[in-house]
Order: sequence, then C-alpha cells, then structure tokens
Amino acid sequence: MQILNGQVQQMAGNNVIWQPQEVAVLLLYYKEKIQVSGKSLVLREVHHDECARRINEKYGTNFTGKQVYYKYHKLKAEWKHILEAKSASGASFDDEQKKIIYDETEVVKMKAKGDKRAKFYNVPIPNYDEMEFVFTGKHATGEFCVLQAPFDRPGRHDDDFIGNGKPNQEQGNGDVDPSQHYDSDTLPGSDSPISGGSKRKSEDKQKKGKRANFDYAAVQEVTDVMKNMSETMRFTHVTDPNEAIYKAIDDMLEYPLLVRLDLQTYLAQNGNIASMLKGRPEEAIKQWVAQWVMDRYPTGY
Repeated sequence: MQILNGQVQQMAGNNVIWQPQEVAVLLLYYKEKIQVSGKSLVLREVHHDECARRINEKYGTNFTGKQVYYKYHKLKAEWKHILEAKSASGASFDDEQKKIIYDETEVVKMKAKGDKRAKFYNVPIPNYDEMEFVFTGKHATGEFCVLQAPFDRPGRHDDDFIGNGKPNQEQGNGDVDPSQHYDSDTLPGSDSPISGGSKRKSEDKQKKGKRANFDYAAVQEVTDVMKNMSETMRFTHVTDPNEAIYKAIDDMLEYPLLVRLDLQTYLAQNGNIASMLKGRPEEAIKQWVAQWVMDRYPTGY
C-alpha cells in the first residue's frame, strides 16, 4: 500500500486504485507508440513494462507491467460501452464537453438494470480523445481497434498487435497494406469488385495463391480448435451447468476468437475450475481470465 498526495493506493495484485492523471499517462504512452510505429507496432509485454516505468517515474508509484496490462484492457472494454452508448436511439454527443446526452429518465432505468452504458451518459468522459485515438478504427487495427457502433461489419481478429503480427512473405513487401490482410474470423471475397476477362499475370496468380493458403490455414485453425472442444460444450452447451461462464467468455471481445475458444476448452476439461468461477462477480472473473491469458500466452498472442 502506498500513500500519494494524501490518497491511499493499493498496489498489490490487481487491487489497484488508478488516479486520473495516471490513466492519462497510460493512454498517452500508447498514443505516442501508435503515432511513431503505426500499423507496424506489435504490442508486447515489454511495452506494458515500459509504460509502468513511465508512470512510476512521474508519480513515484509502483505499478507493474501486468497491472498496466489489466488497466489497458479494462479501458478498452469501457470504450466499447461508450460507443454503444453513443449509438443509442435519441442520444447526442457534445463534442466540446465530450459528453453523451441522453434522457435522464432512461438513464435511471438503465442503472436499475445494471446496464454498463448508463455511467457514460450526461457526464464528461475523461480522456475521451485519447481513447478514441487508441481504440477506434480511425487510427488502429488489431488489439487497438474497437469498431465504431453500430457494428455493421464483422469484428476483426482482436490480436495483441497493430496490423498482422505474423508476417508472411506477402507482408514482407512494403507495397502491401497490412490492413488489407484478412483475419481468421473474416473470409475474403473476390479480389476486385470488377470481374475482368483479361489474363492475370503469373506473378499475380502466385500472390493470390499465397493469400488463399493463408486464409485457409486460419480457418482450419479455428476448425481444429472447435474439434478439440469437449462434446458436452459443443452439443449440450445450453444445458451445461457452467453455461454462464462460457457465455461470459464469448462476450469478452477484447480477446481474439482463438484465445476465447482455447479458454473455453480449458474450462470444459477442468469443470472444477469453471464451477469455482460460476457466480463470482464479473470483475473477479475478468481478472482471472486476464491472468490465465498472461500465463498461457506470456509472449503475446
């Protein structure tokens, strides 16, 4: 436990109280990284550690890279709720105050129902511009991207990187836009909206063949993971006693599809752990999942 400016901060484990100025420095760090590296940035543990050191040096705190990792993903999840709040029918946005305006009566009803969007209405949203830069499709893809609501296109593979973190020969070409590569949960359409009758050059054919193989491998990977899931989870999912846990993991869109499937498979094979998580507070479950992901993918996913 540490005292900063007369305020108590708990630094052990995940029980961390973040001050507004510390959150601002965290977001500024990732914003600067994006501005410098753009889509070529691969977010790894070293970045979280570096961000923690910057905060500690500035405010005399004792944050760890893991705590920064947890906070980053919590902010990312909050940004998703902010976008959903903005897209509600009848909502408007005050760009000067960074405030979502909505009928107060409806907000009261939403709070009574535990709607996570409610707390973002009719109050200025701290660090709005920074979160918009870091998390929206205007400036980011991969881990840094949350689609603008309404969600009118398939979700991108939510990997821990900007662009594609697994370069292949085609990506090695500097003329190829990484944002045009398909993810494991989206499939490509035709190469061009206009179908031409001219012969394609052999070089183009070779490139297209590589792309097709890459996409097939990604789809096959998802298929293999699904096959490895327990029969109980695949076919009696709705009657499984741990259904609520599986559904909660489905909703954790801050993690890539393959990571969520991997975790669901793990819990299906370890029912005692799934039973232990069932009924726990949502925040406790999220912290456990974040720890599991860190242990499972120590170098990123």
